[in-house]
Amino acid sequence: MSEHPSTPPLQEEDILLDHNYDGIQEFDNPLPGWWKAIFLGTILFAVPYTWWYHFAEGNSIYDQYEADVAAQEAREAAQPQLETDAKGLLVLMQDDTHLARGKATFSTICLACHAADGGGVPGLGPNLCDDFWKNVKVIEDIPNIIRNGVPGTAMAPQVSLSPNQVADVAAYVASLRGTTPANPKEPEGEKIAPWGN
Repeated sequence: MSEHPSTPPLQEEDILLDHNYDGIQEFDNPLPGWWKAIFLGTILFAVPYTWWYHFAEGNSIYDQYEADVAAQEAREAAQPQLETDAKGLLVLMQDDTHLARGKATFSTICLACHAADGGGVPGLGPNLCDDFWKNVKVIEDIPNIIRNGVPGTAMAPQVSLSPNQVADVAAYVASLRGTTPANPKEPEGEKIAPWGN
C-alpha cells in the first residue's frame, strides 16, 4: 500500500481545471467556507466603517486631537494665571510643586542644550548655575527668553508651552542659580545681581 493516498484517476480528471500553464494544471479546490465568510464580513464591515470615519462629523483622529487640545486649553484657562514678574517668580521658587513641574518640563525640552543639571553644553546652551548670564539681567527676563527665544542662537521660542508652564520652567531655571552642576560650562556674559535685588 502507498504511503500517500492518491486521487483515483477518474476523480482526478473530474476536478482538474481546463487551464494549462506551461504544462501545469490546477485542481479545482474551492476556498473553505469559513474563509469566504471572513472575506465577505470584511467587505460588509468596510462600508459602515468608511462612512463613520471618513464622512461622519467629528469622528476622525484629527477631530479627536483638536477636541483634546481644546479641552486641555480649557483646563489651563480655568487655572489661575501664575505671575512671571520678579515677585511671582520668587514665590514660585519656594513652591516644591511648581519647581517639580518646571523641572519635568525642563528635562523634556531644555536639557539637550543646558544639560540635565543646568551646567550648559559646549557650543549650545550656557551654564544656568553660575552668576554670569548672557541674555538675563533680572529674573523676569527668564520667562521672556523662554517665550520668545534668542535670535541667532539655538534658543528657539517655546510656543508649545502654556503661560503657567513658562512660569514653572522660569522658576526652576532661576532656582538652579548657585547650584553645583557635575560638568559646568565656563561662565559666559556678565555677572548679575542676586535675584530680587
